[in-house]
Amino acid sequence: MEANASRSPVCFGPYEVDLRTQEIRREGTLVRLSGQPFQILEVLLSRPGELISRDELQQRLWPGASVVDCTHGLNAAINKLREALGDSAISPRYVETLPRRGYRFVGEIRKPASDSPQVEVLPLLPEPQTIALQQSSPPLQGISRHWPVALMSLVALVVGGMGGIALKSGFRGTGVESLRRAPEYLAESLEALEKRKDERRAATPKPSPEQRPRAAGPVTRPAVLRERSHDSVHRDPTLRTVVSGSGSAGPQFSPDGKHIAFMSNRGGSWQVWVSAIDGCDPVQISSTESAGTPRWSPDGKRIVFDAPCDNGTCVFVARIDRQESSQRLDEGFVPSFSRDGKWIYFASERSDNWQVWRVPSKGGIATRVTEQGGFAAFESPDGFVYYAKSRGSYPEIWQVPVSGGKESMVSRRIQPRTWASWTVTNKGILFVADSPSKGSQLSLYEPATGQVRELLALPSAPFWMGATPDGHRVAVNDASERQITLVENLR
Repeated sequence: MEANASRSPVCFGPYEVDLRTQEIRREGTLVRLSGQPFQILEVLLSRPGELISRDELQQRLWPGASVVDCTHGLNAAINKLREALGDSAISPRYVETLPRRGYRFVGEIRKPASDSPQVEVLPLLPEPQTIALQQSSPPLQGISRHWPVALMSLVALVVGGMGGIALKSGFRGTGVESLRRAPEYLAESLEALEKRKDERRAATPKPSPEQRPRAAGPVTRPAVLRERSHDSVHRDPTLRTVVSGSGSAGPQFSPDGKHIAFMSNRGGSWQVWVSAIDGCDPVQISSTESAGTPRWSPDGKRIVFDAPCDNGTCVFVARIDRQESSQRLDEGFVPSFSRDGKWIYFASERSDNWQVWRVPSKGGIATRVTEQGGFAAFESPDGFVYYAKSRGSYPEIWQVPVSGGKESMVSRRIQPRTWASWTVTNKGILFVADSPSKGSQLSLYEPATGQVRELLALPSAPFWMGATPDGHRVAVNDASERQITLVENLR
């Protein structure tokens, strides 16, 4: 690399790169990145918007090495760079992949501020809180809107079959050594977690009638965003933080609604974790180089996810009890189980543009499901496979019969803010949309009526979301992917 002693810092997004000291800071906090990943970033920043070929990078970083060694080393270095920047291959904000060609920096470079912020330690997030959501709440301000911009480049993939895709993957590069560096309790099964939870519940003393608080007088409750119920007891929708303190995203409920799977970098690299519904007793499930976008099997005993493999990304299946190593099935992204557990859907661009495929859950030959493009598929209770595609700023939700047939858009009323901010429930399609006046709005599309019913406004703009099969609970992460919030009592 050429001398950089006289170079000034380079800024993009929340990052400031000091080329003299080879340091990166995110809003004043030092980001750990050095060696070859930093050298790649330096080359990309020196020629922003320009394709840097894989051959050029390999010759710069590994002159004289074998092609196999170079390929593996470059893939690992790119993954580490993306992990440090919070970036991903299929939703690139900074480092874009041009398949089989190379990489280019696509972020917006700006001049550094006159006074650089000092390095500081991030404070711990506050304790979980419970908030009643009122109809009179003011519109949310300051909602981040950069994700729809990233989704724009998906148009080229679905329609024109061009290289690169503006979607966000669950995995984020390489990290620590599997479970050898994790505490022993990570190997416990969910049955053990449930037993401990029951023991804690039994040990908690219940207040006597005299100790229970009594209302001082009649209370007038404000109107809330909920559907009227025939139940004698009505509860307002509430939300509370259940996972916090580190990178956390992609929450998904177990079939019985008692646990959540999510991805987190609390152990170093991004991996799949499982915890109780309240965030207690987290257990690391995956032990691959990195992992993300978890989805449960119908019996709740397995989790499918995507993770780096060889020169790309592959679909893996892990057992909750961790008695066997994760099984690698096929190359692809964002997998999910069929409702009978016999198939796993995933997205792949092996046919030159992104399509939905499926493979037997025990391994076998993959078959193509869609012909007109698709990503992030779910099989629904009504016999359809729902999936996302985009021809504009926001994804469209399409459907195709499980047995095959005509592909069609579900409704123009469904406009999730990202390909991961929607899900299928027994009541319909839940999704989070951007509203100019109300911020991020959680809504329900009801197939029987073809209508969209707004449920509540969220305090942050989530990329990921999950819901229980009955649609009464929703889990979302905040815009910075540092905590997961549980929304309950939806009607």
